[in-house]
Amino acid sequence: MFRKVIALIRTMRPMTWISVIITIFAGMMISAHGIPPLQDIILISVLLPMSVLGYANSLNMYTDYKIDKISRPYRAIPQGILQKETVLYFSIFLVIGAFIISIVALTPFLSVFVIIGLILATAYSIRPTRIKARGPAAPISIALGYVFVPYVGASLIYAPLNLDALLIATVLTIQTAGASISKDFIDLKGDKTHEMDTVPLKVGLQKARCVVVSGLLVPVLVFTLLVLSGILPKLFITYIVLIPWALYIYYISKAETTYEKAYIHSFFFCAASIFLSGFAYTGGIL
Repeated sequence: MFRKVIALIRTMRPMTWISVIITIFAGMMISAHGIPPLQDIILISVLLPMSVLGYANSLNMYTDYKIDKISRPYRAIPQGILQKETVLYFSIFLVIGAFIISIVALTPFLSVFVIIGLILATAYSIRPTRIKARGPAAPISIALGYVFVPYVGASLIYAPLNLDALLIATVLTIQTAGASISKDFIDLKGDKTHEMDTVPLKVGLQKARCVVVSGLLVPVLVFTLLVLSGILPKLFITYIVLIPWALYIYYISKAETTYEKAYIHSFFFCAASIFLSGFAYTGGIL
């Protein structure tokens, strides 16, 4: 029983929560011009993304179990630890939890952002949309759901629309769209077997690597130019410290044995970049 509980938690892919938790927190920082109230951090920035991302990842694990048999045989469904129907029911439980939290913690208008995120998560995994299999649409969908929607929604919690927040969210969304392609390196064999139209299969590994690193470096270039133009606070210039990390990710993405490592580094690179945006903005105006 304990083994199944742990397996269910793993279907939620807790590592992915970090990115959206940080995204919402950064947006809330911009909206509040500082650190938001503790109860909002817990409900909106932590519990809500845990439910939404838990739903998205569990549903994806349910729909991708055939691919996982090839690319990730260690996962719960291929190993027989969990039945695929159990994972589906668990994802339904999580989406209900997301709705309850949004009703308790958000206004009806802000709850729309949660609904949009859930729609994107569903369309990514299930047919007939199955965005995961539609080339560049897949990373764009991930970036919209992981960054743009939660960042903009969170920036509206305490204040009206902030054009700076909209601009920052757009840049970080482009970054995440590029970086998320690194995940497709891991699933290459399974995706090819099941004729998935992912970016690496579509344009080749070398071009895909360049897209990943270009995406990672977009905020470094754009935010630096916006600082020099006087549009964003000077602390955004600190993004230049991320350049060596991006180059390291490019290096480790060259070998099949380090594809997983490249993806993990890309993920945490984006999380650090998003957090830095909230810090740089609030530090620049206080």
